[in-house]
Amino acid sequence: IEPSYKPGVKLGDLALALPDFAIEAIREALPAFDKQIKGFAMADAVLTGIETRTSSPLRITRGADLQSLNVKGLYPAGEGAGYAGGILSAGVDGIRVAEALARDMLGIAEG
Repeated sequence: IEPSYKPGVKLGDLALALPDFAIEAIREALPAFDKQIKGFAMADAVLTGIETRTSSPLRITRGADLQSLNVKGLYPAGEGAGYAGGILSAGVDGIRVAEALARDMLGIAEG
């Protein structure tokens, strides 16, 4: 199997990188998924990546208009600004901020 992750991968043992409870959950989940999607748990399958549930240790405060309280025109967003804890919530926050920016640029009041 050739991994498609473009930055590249390094093969390793996930059991050395994750806690025991996570490894056990993966070991239970793979056969269950394979029952629903035949071939999912093939012997030569490659698991790519580890996503954490952590977020930024800081939060750039923003107002109701989603702009920074300290710097007008700055729209802190996503994990780096402390407003998300994963890829999905970061995407949703990005959409909210884009809408707030568009409203500001068009002079439309929120509401």
